[in-house]
Amino acid sequence: MSYFEAIALGLLQAITEFLPVSSSGHLVLAQSWFGGDEVDVLFDVLLHTATMLAVLVYFRREIVALVAGLFGQVSELPPFAGCERKAVWMIVAANIPTALIGLFIERFLQGAASSPAPVGVMLMTTGAVLWTGRGRDPRRTIADMTVADALIIGVVQGVAVLPGLSRAGLTIVAALVLGLERSLAAKYSLLISIPAIAGATLLQALDSDVGATAVGPYLSGMLIAGVVGYAAIYLILLLVKRHQFYRFAFYVWPLGALALLTSLL
Repeated sequence: MSYFEAIALGLLQAITEFLPVSSSGHLVLAQSWFGGDEVDVLFDVLLHTATMLAVLVYFRREIVALVAGLFGQVSELPPFAGCERKAVWMIVAANIPTALIGLFIERFLQGAASSPAPVGVMLMTTGAVLWTGRGRDPRRTIADMTVADALIIGVVQGVAVLPGLSRAGLTIVAALVLGLERSLAAKYSLLISIPAIAGATLLQALDSDVGATAVGPYLSGMLIAGVVGYAAIYLILLLVKRHQFYRFAFYVWPLGALALLTSLL
């Protein structure tokens, strides 16, 4: 793998992982339209690790506060201030259905959904979901959140394993529809992605053989994925706060339509 390929793939992974446009959907379409070799397993694992580290670094203060909250320490850091222990259990609860549904889809449905036509349908579905989040300004806080809320968001996150469905887009809109205030919805969505990404990455590493690698390009791809991923997190939080999140529908709709059109030709 060349430096150019590694950097390009790292950039694509970072942008599409956190913005509501579906990283897996883009990968399916890129391989279908442009061909080329599949990304080897180790590099894919490293890119996902880099984006996960970006979340850990970006939310380092919140994560420290959440861990301290398990031992009774209370912080004033929003949106979990005073409810850190509850927030941790809400994150755990969400990832239970995510794991179960994600494993089922990965085993039985992933292959059937990994072609341009179903990806096009899923991208257009993502756009419709993003549009439903338009104009919503709910006020429920972490103190008002219930286990049922967490489980519903976790189910949505699990279903978003399907290529073309955006994990970030679907979980943030689900939280908004459930009435969670915008900052909580965005941060909660990103924090519950940590165990989800970690689990999926670990399974991928365990299930596949890893060959020899070129260290330089791989490290370059990781660095780009981490840095750009960090910037993408900042951008998504800003757009949710400014009620601009739904505008990504104007990107995934035509992309989905193009995927459907090319699959018919």
